[in-house]
This record gives sequence, C-alpha cells and structure tokens, in this order.
Amino acid sequence: MAGPASFDAWARPDLVLPLGGRTYPVRPPSVETGKTLMACAVRAEINLGIVRGELSAELKALIDAIKPGEHPALGDTYHQLEAAGVDQVTIDRMAYYAVFYWAKGQEYADWIAELLWSLETDVSAGSSIAAPKG
Repeated sequence: MAGPASFDAWARPDLVLPLGGRTYPVRPPSVETGKTLMACAVRAEINLGIVRGELSAELKALIDAIKPGEHPALGDTYHQLEAAGVDQVTIDRMAYYAVFYWAKGQEYADWIAELLWSLETDVSAGSSIAAPKG
C-alpha cells in the first residue's frame, strides 16, 4: 500500500487568530516548544484554581528557560502583532489562548477565554459558563 501523496491533510494546521479585519496565523509548536507550552498551561491552571497542587521542579525549569523576547505560544506572530500596533493586553490574551489551544485543544481554549474575558462585558447579564466536555 502506497503512502499519501502529501501528509498536509493530516498535519496540524496553523492556529488562525482573526483581529480587526486581519488574520494572524500561528504555526504549531515544535516538540520542544510544545513541552514549554504544556508547562505554561499547567501553571495557568494552578494559578486559576482549575487544578490543585504546585508546579513541579521540572515544569518550573521549562518555564524559567524561556528567554527574554521569546514568545513560545505565538512565535513570530508576536512580532507581527506588535508591528500592527495591537495593544499589549490583547497580545497577552492571544498568547494565553494559544497556550491552551496547543496544549488542550480549541474547545478548552475557548472555555478559558470565555471564563476569563467574556465576564468583563457579560457580568451584568448574569452569564454562566459551563466547563468543556471531557
């Protein structure tokens, strides 16, 4: 049996972040960057109270190894956002979303985003946000 003509159909696609009429594609992380993003996701879950416990020394070391100017969640897209004049809070939110997108999938990343940021506008509407399935 012959293999596929191209593996593109099965490769993980870019995360596409639309903002202000533009789209900002974020390439999937490398294996090494993926490890760092998993550590960042665990730290965020602990900080948000979703997971109880403390960050292990191994995961802390991965996070501590992030160098100034490195943006593992967004990669080169971080600099594109800066050049486009996107404000820092929005860039930080996009990075946070990307961490969870790559670590746990779109449904989970959407849930975290709704949990954290939709309440700013929905607080008067009495919004309730259910946890993702799985």
